Amino acid sequence: MRNSLKRSKSLTKASTQPARKPKTESKPKSKVTAPPKPSKRLPADLSDPRARALELMKKGLSQREAARAQRISVKALASYRKRHTKSKWKGNAWVITDTRPVMMLIASKGKRFSVAVPYRSTSTVARYWNAVNMFLDTNRIAHLKPFAGSGIRDADKKFHPWETDPNTLRKLDSIGELSFAEIYADTVR
Repeated sequence: MRNSLKRSKSLTKASTQPARKPKTESKPKSKVTAPPKPSKRLPADLSDPRARALELMKKGLSQREAARAQRISVKALASYRKRHTKSKWKGNAWVITDTRPVMMLIASKGKRFSVAVPYRSTSTVARYWNAVNMFLDTNRIAHLKPFAGSGIRDADKKFHPWETDPNTLRKLDSIGELSFAEIYADTVR
């Protein structure tokens, strides 16, 4: 009696539960995976020996000489160069165009600060600082007009409006925030 009771309970449980699919009927898992999310591109870190070796290559050293000077492998430097630059061997030297973001000073919302901007935007930042410098020299607001209502997106896609208010720019200049020697030195690095 006891065994028949167990059997009857197991039959009632089986009838109330949905039927399981046999393992042969399950969907095969796809081996194709989603591409990894692109990582944020960061400005060059000159404490990295690969970045220092790349700077040596820009000055005319061969890839092997630059790698040897920084005590890294030629393969590591070549991989780094391909990933971060557009480069060609032309004649007897490398022609390297650095595509990494660049740290530059900008003035926005009454402050001067440094942001990482895409390498394509560096000339726009330079034109802005030239316009600010011309405004401070001549006091003509017309120099700032092309930048009014616009700004720049940094490497993280955050928007920073240009500071075009004449009074704010004069205030920043009076407290030494707009030292063009410092801005130029920071931009050239």
